[in-house]
Amino acid sequence: MASTTNGRLTRPWTHRRQTMHISNRRKFVLSAAIASAAIAFPSKAVMAQLIGDQSTIRLVVPFSAAGPTDFIARLFAQALTEELKATVVVENKAGASGNIGTQFVVDAPAEGTMLVHTTAAMQAVNPILYPGQRFDPVKDLVPIGITGSLSNVLVVHPDSGVKTIEDLIKKGKEKELTFATFGPGTSPHIYGELLRGLTGIKAIPIAYKGSGNAKADMLAGRIDFMFDSMTTAVTTVEGGQLVGLAITSQERSALLPNVPTLKEKGYGKSNLNFWFVLQASAKTPPETVKRLRLAVARAAQNPAYRKGVAERGVDPFTVPADEVERFVREDTEVWRKAVVEMGIKAE
Repeated sequence: MASTTNGRLTRPWTHRRQTMHISNRRKFVLSAAIASAAIAFPSKAVMAQLIGDQSTIRLVVPFSAAGPTDFIARLFAQALTEELKATVVVENKAGASGNIGTQFVVDAPAEGTMLVHTTAAMQAVNPILYPGQRFDPVKDLVPIGITGSLSNVLVVHPDSGVKTIEDLIKKGKEKELTFATFGPGTSPHIYGELLRGLTGIKAIPIAYKGSGNAKADMLAGRIDFMFDSMTTAVTTVEGGQLVGLAITSQERSALLPNVPTLKEKGYGKSNLNFWFVLQASAKTPPETVKRLRLAVARAAQNPAYRKGVAERGVDPFTVPADEVERFVREDTEVWRKAVVEMGIKAE
C-alpha cells in the first residue's frame, strides 16, 4: 500500500524495483554481451525457419514518425538487418495511443515476420485507460527484446518566469496550470500526473496527437510545462528555447549536465523506468520466438546502434534473451500499480 508523507507518495514496491533496475542494469548488459558472443550466426536453414520464405521483417511503430519510439525502431532496424541478413522495414501505424498499430500486429498472421515496437506505458497503462480495446498486451503479445530506456525532462518556456521546479510548484499551487502530453498513457502524461500527485499542484493535461504538435505549442508558450523526451529536449534546452527544470532519471545526464534530477529535488520515489520493447503476436510459434529473441539480443549489442541511441539521450538498456519475458512481466506490474495509485484516467 502507498502512504503519504509530507505530501509525497511513498511506494515501497517502487523502491524495490528501482534497486533492481540500478543494481542489475550492468548485469543485464554484461549477460547479454556474453550470451551474444556464444550464439552462432543463423544458417540459411535456420533463417528460413525464422522468417519463412520472405526476406522482409515488418517492424510496426504504433506512433507517428520522428518521436522516440520511431527513431529507436529505425536505428534498431538497421542493426537487426545486419544481424538477420534480411530486410527490416519500419512502418508507422499511429492512433489511439498506440492501440491501432498494435492491434494490427495482433491480428496479422503469426509467422515471425512482423514485430511491434511498444513501450512500458503501452504495456501497462493502455489496458487501464482503454478497457474496451480488443487486445490484452499481456495475453496477446510476447516480448522479444528490450531496445532501451528513456528519461524525460521537465521543461517550461523561458518567458514563464519559472526558473526552478520550486518556482513551478509555487505557481501551480496558486493557479491551475496546463501540461502537454502526447496522448493518454504516454510518458509525458504519466510523469505529469506523477508530478501533480507528488507536489499537490493544480494542473490539467492537454492531449496532442503527437510530439511535434505538443512541442510546437510548448515552444510558443501556450502550455505551462511538459515532460519532453530527452531525445528532443536536449536541443531546445541547450538552445535556450526551453528551460529544463528536472530530469526523471536517477542520475544527471551527460547531455544536460546542468539539469538536476527529480531525486536531487527530493522526489526520489518518482522513478519509473520507461523502456521500449519489441513484441510479436502471442500466436507466434515458440521456436520462432526463441530465435527472434536471440537475434534481437545480439542486435541490441551492435556498437553503432548503442552509440546512435546514446547520442540521442536513450540509455541502451538491454535484457538477456532468457530474461526478457520475466522482466516485462514484473515491470509491467510496477507500472500498473503506479497508474492505479495515481488515479490516472483517459483525458
